[in-house]
Order: sequence, then structure tokens, then C-alpha cells
Amino acid sequence: MKRLLLMRHGQAGWDGDEQNDFDRFLTPQGQADSKTIGSWIVAQAFAPDVGLISEARRTSQTWEILDKCMLESAPAQLLADLYLASPGALLSQIEKLSDDIETALILGHNPGLESLARLMSGPGSKQKAVGDLRLGVPPAGLAVIELNGDSWRTMSALGGLLTHFVRPQDMKKG
Repeated sequence: MKRLLLMRHGQAGWDGDEQNDFDRFLTPQGQADSKTIGSWIVAQAFAPDVGLISEARRTSQTWEILDKCMLESAPAQLLADLYLASPGALLSQIEKLSDDIETALILGHNPGLESLARLMSGPGSKQKAVGDLRLGVPPAGLAVIELNGDSWRTMSALGGLLTHFVRPQDMKKG
């Protein structure tokens, strides 16, 4: 079984009017939330075998925090095509993964990431996770999808099951 982790970058800030979107950085809250999600991933034994990461500053910073949480560092691919990518562009990158990889983490942006999570949440998905996903993917939000099938190349045709949807603010409630 293949597992796909779809995560939005942590909360990002601005340096001023001259800064472009690509260069936005993680705020202290974004850093803390990313660490919270990284710890959750480890606690669930969902550590990725690889990370596909948007080249934007805020996503690469989020990955650095996640990777420090992991017991073993995973290779990361920084991909320009993931910056503000559509669901189709995200899928095309995921479908290129080697079938030796069991768990992949995609770290990117809305609205494409959220749209892909909804598209991949097929029949049999956990209703609480589906309901929570309907409220939107906040910064550092994470969707966990178990894919139907054993090949990344067939994931779009076979779909998957949304098993978890977590938000950092929900973990702080106790």
C-alpha cells in the first residue's frame, strides 16, 4: 500500500511591499506549527521516504523543520513545478515516483493541494477526516491518503482513502 501525505506550508509572513510571494518566509507560528505536524507524523509512523517540495522559501523552510523531526532524514526534491501547482501538475509529479517508495510527502500550496486532497478522498474515506477537510486546509494542515493500488502511476485512476486530516491548532486543544 502506498501512502500520500499532502501538506500545506506553515504560516508565512511578508518583509514588506517589495517582497514577492515566492520569497515569503515562515513566521514563528508557522515554525511551531510545522514542528507540531512533524512530531505527529513521527508519532503515527508516517515518516516519508521522499519529499516533493515546492521551491518557494516557505515550503523549503517547512521541510527543513519536518526533516529535523524525523528519525531518519528523507531525500527531498525541490521542484519549481510545485509552486502554486494545480491538482493535475501535482499528480504528474507524484506519478513519476518510483514504486520502491512507500510513503511520499508533497509540500506545497493552496488551492491546488486542497483540491488534490479532495479529489483523492474516495469512497470509504474516514468521515471525520472528510468533514474536517471540507473546512479547508490551513497553513501546516496535513491530509493522509492511503492509495488504492501499488503503483504511483495509477493513483489518479484508482483513487484513495483519506484516513487522517490534521491541523496544528486541533492538536493544541489537548
